[in-house]
Amino acid sequence: MKYIVLAIFIYISVLSNTSAQKLAPSGLLCELLTHPELSLITVPTPDFGWIVNSDKSGDFQVAYEIMVASSVEQLINETPDMWNSGIVSTGKSINITYAGKTLSSNATYCWKVKTWNKRYGESAWSAIQKFNTSVLYASLNWPGESKWVKLTPINGEPFWTMENRHPISYHDVEPYKVITHRNKMFYDFKKSAFSYMTINVTWNPKKEEPISLKISVGEKAVGDSIDEKPGGGIIFETYDLPIKEGTHEYTLKIPRFIPNYPHSQSLPLEFPEVIPFRYCEITLPSNDIRINKITQKALYYLIDWNASAFSCSNDNLNAVYDLCKYSTISNTYNGDYANSQRERMMYEADCYIQQMSHYSIDREFAIGRYCVENLIYHASWPTEWILQSVFMTWADYWNTGSTKVISNYYGDLKAKTLMALETENGLISTTTGLQTKEFLKSIHYNGEKIEDIVDWPSGWQGIKPSGERDNHDFRTYNTVVNAFYFRSLILMGKMADAVNNKVDADSFKKKAQTLKGIFNHHFFDAQKGIYIDGIGSSHSSMQSNLFSLAFGLAPAENKRSVVEYIKTKRMACSVYAANYLLEALYDVGEEQFALDLMTAETDRSWMNMIKTGSTMTTEAWDVKYMPELMGWSHAWSASPAHIIPRKLMGIEPGEPGFGKIIINPQPGNLKQATMKLPTIRGEILSSFNQEYGTSFELNISIPTNTTAKVSIPKIAENYLLTVDGQIVLKPKIESSRIIVDRVESGTHIFRIQKKK
Repeated sequence: MKYIVLAIFIYISVLSNTSAQKLAPSGLLCELLTHPELSLITVPTPDFGWIVNSDKSGDFQVAYEIMVASSVEQLINETPDMWNSGIVSTGKSINITYAGKTLSSNATYCWKVKTWNKRYGESAWSAIQKFNTSVLYASLNWPGESKWVKLTPINGEPFWTMENRHPISYHDVEPYKVITHRNKMFYDFKKSAFSYMTINVTWNPKKEEPISLKISVGEKAVGDSIDEKPGGGIIFETYDLPIKEGTHEYTLKIPRFIPNYPHSQSLPLEFPEVIPFRYCEITLPSNDIRINKITQKALYYLIDWNASAFSCSNDNLNAVYDLCKYSTISNTYNGDYANSQRERMMYEADCYIQQMSHYSIDREFAIGRYCVENLIYHASWPTEWILQSVFMTWADYWNTGSTKVISNYYGDLKAKTLMALETENGLISTTTGLQTKEFLKSIHYNGEKIEDIVDWPSGWQGIKPSGERDNHDFRTYNTVVNAFYFRSLILMGKMADAVNNKVDADSFKKKAQTLKGIFNHHFFDAQKGIYIDGIGSSHSSMQSNLFSLAFGLAPAENKRSVVEYIKTKRMACSVYAANYLLEALYDVGEEQFALDLMTAETDRSWMNMIKTGSTMTTEAWDVKYMPELMGWSHAWSASPAHIIPRKLMGIEPGEPGFGKIIINPQPGNLKQATMKLPTIRGEILSSFNQEYGTSFELNISIPTNTTAKVSIPKIAENYLLTVDGQIVLKPKIESSRIIVDRVESGTHIFRIQKKK
């Protein structure tokens, strides 16, 4: 069975005019899948979406027409047997729900769309996209369950895929470097990947006798050899491969992963097992053995490697971005966000960071949605992790514009705010006897109790204290936990609004505002100007302050003292909390400090991961901070993959689904940067050049059917601003930034120059 499925990407074009094809809708989505022909959907009324195209600046869609049929020929002849929407007058181009005849289970359909734009007019029809149904209305073990299935395309080779997600496939990687040492061959594949290996060997023995190759694989090298004692959970494994006379192709079979955790994710038996490695070393027991070819079979979820790109004038930042982007991709090997070779288990906090990073590197939403739904029903043990199911759902809505997850799991999400743990003082606590069986069932947790974690961890499961919690003082009422509680209430209020539950929306907003007052009364030390760790504590950890700042709890008059305290701590937190630290710093205008942290070369930095030899982000900053377990394959530390586009380049949705876009670059002293960011509406291009304090130029290109609010630094009191070559005499100023609102789609140039 062959697992490389990219070869079966067949798009059927019914257009002959190249320019017309360019302006036809593109980037078709069916249930958020860019390639639904490689999957099976379980939804009887799937959602459709597309990218609107035009060669006119400021253009937008005013109508669309969709056709769905059971054969390509019917679409070509424009005689659809399943659904013809007719011309629908609307600018909506995402999350259009199927409204035709009832779809059948285990069937194949196809669809196409055309649009009418205000300035361009009627488009050509899009390319035709196929989609497959699985068993509709199937009995599920849990809502959102996605099964591995075998798909047999017409005139194609069968392959394994997943319901409602794209498939995973093996990619051939040849050695980047080969070194011969007497009886040993050393191979460097340049990057670690979850992989197995094939080896072509010739053996012409002088006398017949059983013989095996000793094959070692690992993630870390010492010179031109694999480090056999790399420490922590860094991979080094050795296998024996029996060979026979003649020339043969062999597969190095990796032993099957044995799940040791409650919800560990395992590959189906139809897929060869994988292990993360970059290096291979083969010991040759005889001089009459020749290695003809060796191939790393790297396993990845379907990815458009070119969907995103970033480059800038800082070499360290380029290296950090590349590391984090690759780590996000390489840790999708199982079709989900289960990280690390040790556990292969999904955790809400880990998945939220990888979800945000994945949105920033590919126009891919299905895997994130699956992980959201999975974790709602398979909760992990830390208190703050439970709350991040709310964060994940908000991220799904904010990036896709779809309220499906909110609507489908609204009751579960309310429980995930942990309101049931609120006591008479208005704060939540996990240690006041409120963790009943009914409560644990409501959040879908199967253990005995959830526990506060604060940050990753100190003294967890026998691990020696690592300092990742900055000596946080655990109390009955914990500052960090209640900061997460506040943020979850804010987000639930917004999501209640999104599904038109006005009563709940008002209730959540009022509860959040009340909690903010209670929170600051109990946890803010007015004398010191910073937050303490909990009621009765005199200690102030970095985490108590950074999460309070990140979630908007610090009052305006006290914000500066909190920021300055956090800055004295630099990176006194784990790779996980660094995600929120960077967000908080950018949100309060500390862009230079955030940039310095991302490009630092200390032992608590992403550059340290690179310096030590890892090609994926690691589970901790360094082995010494987690000496027993720390692995080299963990995407929860890949937050710069989304922090750079969202915060440094400043590109974020201004409304759910990117119909409105915010472009608010915060470059610090970075001289130049260029970003390509995929979104559900199409790609956004943004680049800037600056002479610090003298001039700033921003170039952007935003998709048709969107508008942007652009914010650029006010570099001096006396300046000249031009937009597309036109002088702007009285620009709007907000917080020392120049605002240009309602920027139309297309390409624009913003220049600000200090007047002499």
